[in-house]
Amino acid sequence: MTSKWRQLLPQFVAMMLLYFASVVVLAAVGVDGFVPRMIAALTIAFGYPSVLRRFDLEPEVWRRE
Repeated sequence: MTSKWRQLLPQFVAMMLLYFASVVVLAAVGVDGFVPRMIAALTIAFGYPSVLRRFDLEPEVWRRE
């Protein structure tokens, strides 16, 4: 159980940092609102694991074997 948390916590932190960075970029560009933030959140939530799987960098708990 502990190793599962140790594998998932860094991924969660990375995804949150990517989300907050994207919100800052959106605000700097002048895009504001709920919909753009949700699009950014969903893109990161589904895209980040896909990119890690594509490059074989995903944690073992994400592997589908």
